[in-house]
Amino acid sequence: MSISSPIPVLQGDRGTELRSAGEELVLRRPDAELRIPLAAIARVRAERRDLAVELTAPAGAEPTAYRVTDVSAAAASVFADAVNAALPERAPGEEPVDGATLVVTRSLVLDDDEEADEDETEVQVGLPSLRGPAYAGCVAVAILAVVVGLMDKNWGRGIATLLLGEAAVGVTWATLMGILGGWRAWYLPRYGITVEGQQVFRGGDTTNAFTATDGVTRYIGGSNKGKPVRIAYHPRNPRDAIVRTDWREHAFALTVFLVVAVVAGFLDYGTYLLALPAFNG
Repeated sequence: MSISSPIPVLQGDRGTELRSAGEELVLRRPDAELRIPLAAIARVRAERRDLAVELTAPAGAEPTAYRVTDVSAAAASVFADAVNAALPERAPGEEPVDGATLVVTRSLVLDDDEEADEDETEVQVGLPSLRGPAYAGCVAVAILAVVVGLMDKNWGRGIATLLLGEAAVGVTWATLMGILGGWRAWYLPRYGITVEGQQVFRGGDTTNAFTATDGVTRYIGGSNKGKPVRIAYHPRNPRDAIVRTDWREHAFALTVFLVVAVVAGFLDYGTYLLALPAFNG
């Protein structure tokens, strides 16, 4: 008993995927999923890193072709050979049908004009914006700069305090947002509900859809290049959701966060040292 080589799954540009599923091919695009029976296929052509699935067509008619671009050249060659070998034989003289009429298409596009419930909009990141404390910090630094200029009778020191302090507020705000984001990435997968997400085409771009326990479908941004994703959301607030990722994908973000946190510490301490002499005089 021989074991045939498996037909590879082709991952193309913009999340396009082409795979074999028994007696049909499944072509998944950001906007639609097409099921193409083998009986509707005339041939499959591999052209380096592109692959074309040509459908059957009556004599004199232009055949429909589906293309998948930017794939592995080796995988495309294996895929084409395997599918062509599996195509059903046609009787001599048999008039080919229009293969396009045999293709089943399932749209993944949501009508932008369709009225959606408030809960069915793009998922809002469940982080407090901290804008209020940030604005309060900016005002506090401005007041501090004026006080330093008056008490020290040195408006150069006051202006320096203003510039350095406002920078410190901004970088400190970014650090706090990073801490809150990291906490959600740790909390929701452990104490929330995790479901499978589905990539769809919405508003002119790809996004991820998921259905919570209340039966409402919601959408959370992020392109996953056609790969399945898992989405974790808060059980009492499904709008508070994240796309689960491997911790190794956050290594660069963690490095940037640590650098920003160190810079925030230096700026905060520098503002303190700059303003201190005005109060010791």
